[in-house]
Amino acid sequence: MGWNLEVAVVRTTEVDDALPDIFVPTDTTMGFDDAMSSRHLPGLCAAKVGDWIAVFDAGWRLSQSADYLAEASASTDLHLVRIFDEPIILHYRDGLQRLKAEGLAECLEVSPDEHQDGERSAMKYLREMTGLIPGDDLEDAKFTLYLP
Repeated sequence: MGWNLEVAVVRTTEVDDALPDIFVPTDTTMGFDDAMSSRHLPGLCAAKVGDWIAVFDAGWRLSQSADYLAEASASTDLHLVRIFDEPIILHYRDGLQRLKAEGLAECLEVSPDEHQDGERSAMKYLREMTGLIPGDDLEDAKFTLYLP
């Protein structure tokens, strides 16, 4: 897998509703490739993409914050994937966890991939659940850096 990233997508119109409360926007904007970089840590990068807000976290903190996951999904859907050697797929709705798959085997059960590849499985899951095409929709987005 080439990515080392968590991607959360939240169905909302306001970027602030998709981020933990401690993060505030900066004037720094960037494209898709730059937004995935760990050099923005401890920040997060977020962009509006269709009906969704996409949040990139190179520090893998979002999946570990039950408060964030419940709050950001309080009245909507939140899908999160971790794209790395130990992938994760999470779905929250109305503040409650609806799906949790950890590790390649569980993620492939949720989103099968003929190549047994976690990155492809994660991208397929996001596409099926959100309608976003990661290679197109996310690459065309303009991301803003948010810092704590």
